[in-house]
Amino acid sequence: MKLLFLTDDSGIKEFTLTKRKIIAGLLVLLVLGAGFSYLAIDMLTKKMYQVKITHMKENNERLIGLLDNLQTTVQTMEQELNQLQSKDEAIRTYADLPAIDSDIRKLGIGGTRYDKTMELDYLVPAEESKVSDLVIDVERLSRMLKLERLSYEKLYETFKHNTAKIESTPSIRPIKGGYFTDGFGYRRDPFTHERRFHYGLDISSRRGTPIYTTANGTVKYAKRRNGYGLVVSIDHGFGYETLYAHMSKMHVRPGQKVQRGDVIGEVGNTGRSTAAHLHYEILVDGSPVNPVNYFFSGYLN
Repeated sequence: MKLLFLTDDSGIKEFTLTKRKIIAGLLVLLVLGAGFSYLAIDMLTKKMYQVKITHMKENNERLIGLLDNLQTTVQTMEQELNQLQSKDEAIRTYADLPAIDSDIRKLGIGGTRYDKTMELDYLVPAEESKVSDLVIDVERLSRMLKLERLSYEKLYETFKHNTAKIESTPSIRPIKGGYFTDGFGYRRDPFTHERRFHYGLDISSRRGTPIYTTANGTVKYAKRRNGYGLVVSIDHGFGYETLYAHMSKMHVRPGQKVQRGDVIGEVGNTGRSTAAHLHYEILVDGSPVNPVNYFFSGYLN
């Protein structure tokens, strides 16, 4: 193929295109086109990759924030569960049921671990809470809550068939407010400074503060007793007896029927006492027990 071109001096120049030159030119154009296409695709790919990375970082930050919120929720649930367990122990004492073994409480019942959640751990930095750990915590709490639900169902059935015993079981604090000054167990005697066993609970309060009976029963005696000052003892039946000492006034008499929440006297400083307070004892079948384990329902009035 021959091509004619006009030169600047109005001359004519002849250029011959051979098949080889045409093919070579096409190959050059193809290579240049491929190069430009590669550069364009590379730039576009980098741009899309950058956008995707930015999007993934934003999602990652939201995921970490979500995990932090979930972890906080799990911790709150665990605190509330611990409170439920404490109440469950108190209620079981109240209902005369055996306590749940501590190892059983820790493990809960049933449940399986889903290892697939470990595949999601790569989504968050190593120093952050792992998804699998969070799932394990949730599963553990779920098992423990299930255990508490079954326990409360057992307690409900027991309460439903033991109304009379429940009404006769000490279950509230004998005075409103006040401060626990001496608990149940060994202590140093404030007068002799010797180590002696303290059979009740001392609650410091102002003189004249009302004292409430902690369960239904019959006043066994109301009199002055050596060391205890003015003291009231109430027989609640079912092996329960309560004692209230160091009163300034007594509002009941022997043989009187009382109900939980009735005022039976006032806080004082009579007997062997260093300051106004109430000495409160609970006896079960004649043996003193820790009154704190029988504080369940607060006050009735």
